[in-house]
Amino acid sequence: MEKFRDSFKGKELICIAEIGLNHNGDYETAARMIEAAHNAGADAVKFQTIVPEQMYSVYTTSLLRDGCESEPDMSQIEFFRKFLLSENEYRALKSLAESFNMVFFSSPFDGDSVNMLEALDAPIYKVASSELTNHALLRLIGKTAKPVLMSTGISTEDEIGAALETLRFAGSPDIVLLHCVSLYPLPPEKANLARIAALSRRFNIETGFSDHSPDGRIAELAAAAGARIFEKHFKLADDFECPDGAVSLAPEAFRKMKESLAMTVMYMGDGHISFDSSEKEVANSARKSLFSRCFIPKGSILKEEHVIAKRPGIGIQAYSLGDIAGKTSNRDIPPDYMLRNEFFD
Repeated sequence: MEKFRDSFKGKELICIAEIGLNHNGDYETAARMIEAAHNAGADAVKFQTIVPEQMYSVYTTSLLRDGCESEPDMSQIEFFRKFLLSENEYRALKSLAESFNMVFFSSPFDGDSVNMLEALDAPIYKVASSELTNHALLRLIGKTAKPVLMSTGISTEDEIGAALETLRFAGSPDIVLLHCVSLYPLPPEKANLARIAALSRRFNIETGFSDHSPDGRIAELAAAAGARIFEKHFKLADDFECPDGAVSLAPEAFRKMKESLAMTVMYMGDGHISFDSSEKEVANSARKSLFSRCFIPKGSILKEEHVIAKRPGIGIQAYSLGDIAGKTSNRDIPPDYMLRNEFFD
C-alpha cells in the first residue's frame, strides 16, 4: 500500500471521481469535469482508455443472441468511437488534473491503451472488473511496475487470486482491491458490503469500494465496513446526459459524499482497544483507587476491612487490593486517605 498511497501523499481517505466516458468524447467537457471534481473535493480523476475495435468483436450481437457468428454488426464499436480522446488531449487533461493536485489515471482495456498511458507516465493503473481475467493485459500492466487498483465485480474468488498472482509476478509492487457489484444501478439488497472485509481477510490486502448505487449514501456504510478508498462515477450536473449518468454524482452530491465519508472514517477510528489518552482526565476523575476506611496505626497488618475503593482514581487501582493486603504500615494513616505504596513495607 505504501507506493499506492504515496501517489496520494499518504492520505487515509481517498475519493476518486470516475469520469470514465462521461465526457462524451469532448475534450472541453472533460476539462470542465476535472475542475468540477477538484472543486467537489476529489483526490483523483479516473478515465477509461479504449480502442473500440479491440474491445468488441464485430459478431458480438449475434454471439450473445444466437451463440454463433451469424452476421457482423458494427453498432457497439461505432458507439464507443464517440467517446475517444487523443493522446495529446489525455496529456493536457493529466496536466490539468495535476495542476489541481489531483491524481490522473485510467482503466486501459487493451495493450495500445497501456502503451499510451505509459507515454503519459500515468502514476497508477486501474483494472476494470471486466479485465480481471484478461491475463495478457494484466501482465502488460504489471510490467509497468506501477501500483494497481483492481475492481472485483463479476469475478470468482479463484479468479481474483489468479489475477493478483499474475500482476505480482509481472512486477506490480502494490495492489489494492475494490469491492464492486456490476449492476447499474446497484440494488441495495445486492450491495454485499460484508465482502469488503472478506476480501481483505482472504487476500491480506486493502480493499476499497467502487460504488454503482444511484447516490452516495451507501458509501458511508462501506466506510464503516472498512473501506478507505472510494470510486464513484462523476457527471457535470444532475441532468447531464452521459453513458453512466444513472450511477453518477453531480459535483455538489460528490462533495457531500466526501464530507460524510470523512465523518464516518473519523467516527470509526483505528479500532484500538485500550482507552484513548484523551480520556485520561475522565479516568482519573471517574475511576476508583484504594483509600483507608478507618484510622490505620503504624505497624498494622493491612486487612481488606481497612480499605475502601473511592474516587479519584489517581492512586493504587481498586483491582490491586490483593497486592497490598497483608503488608505492614510504616506510618499512621488517617481515615479517608488515599493509600500509597510508600505507606507499606
